[in-house]
Amino acid sequence: MEKFIDHCCEKCFNSEEKRCDVFVECCLEGPLCHESEPCKKARQEIVEKYSHSSAFREH
Repeated sequence: MEKFIDHCCEKCFNSEEKRCDVFVECCLEGPLCHESEPCKKARQEIVEKYSHSSAFREH
């Protein structure tokens, strides 16, 4: 996983054909659809990498 919108693993189903209703929340706090410490850690690393603004989570 390199980008914010990348799937965390094969369990992530978000796509143009089937949108996840909580995709943004999942990317920020997830995964929300399954339990996985490696996915959670990878998501946290992506958020830390791209959250240059203190207001990142406020919008």
